Amino acid sequence: MTDFHGRRLNVEPYTQWAPGVHSSSSACGPATMAAIAEYWGRRLGVSGRIGLERFGSKENQMNHLYRRYGGRPWGMSAAAYTRGMRAFLRDSLGQSRVIGTRRFNNFDQYKAEIDAERPVAVKFDKWLSFRWRGRYDFDYHWTVGIGYELTEQGPLLLVQDNGLRRGEGVFIPSRERRISYAGNADVLSMVALRIE
Repeated sequence: MTDFHGRRLNVEPYTQWAPGVHSSSSACGPATMAAIAEYWGRRLGVSGRIGLERFGSKENQMNHLYRRYGGRPWGMSAAAYTRGMRAFLRDSLGQSRVIGTRRFNNFDQYKAEIDAERPVAVKFDKWLSFRWRGRYDFDYHWTVGIGYELTEQGPLLLVQDNGLRRGEGVFIPSRERRISYAGNADVLSMVALRIE
């Protein structure tokens, strides 16, 4: 048995395919936003302002974020995600907190965010990266970066996948996946969030 060499954050998983989520096929960005907002709400003791406690259900929270902060039928770009998250937090927290976001694609920066106990929004996008023929874990999808693992084969991202659809009304809830950073680096965008 090998030892785990890495770090994993405790982030509440959200499932974009859950009953009651509107536009579920394009709700991965809002699901990622909601999971990260809930994490920060619990961390800062303000869940009633930005987290699940405010909305009453995960589905209501994802629908609100989709409707008001950048959800679109074709998905959400990294720029739209960043603008939407900042706007949601500013609208909900006012000027009482300093909100910082940063976009990047670098494993060391990702690791530093996780080590600082800050989950990272991780987007896979082979279409706008012009990597159409490549094989990646996701073609176009937002996930929640909750950790990493250092292996002999290279670093792995630990992400929550926001759930998978299996058929009419059948879905698999969000689960943790181990993703090769090197095997997906060409199509990744990462958004870090810091609230002080």
